[in-house]
Amino acid sequence: MKDLQPIKAIAREILALSAELLRLIDCDENERRLMIENAKKTPTGMCYISLA
Repeated sequence: MKDLQPIKAIAREILALSAELLRLIDCDENERRLMIENAKKTPTGMCYISLA
C-alpha cells in the first residue's frame, strides 16, 4: 500500500484543483448574471435629432 501514497497525494491535489475550478466558474456565472441584471436596470438613452 505504500506504493499508492504518491498517487493519493496527486488525487488530493486534483480534487482541490477541481473544486477551485468549479468555484471560479461559478463566480464567472454569478458575475455574468449580475452584469445582465444591471444592464436591464439601466435606463435607455434618449435620442435627440438635430434639425440643423
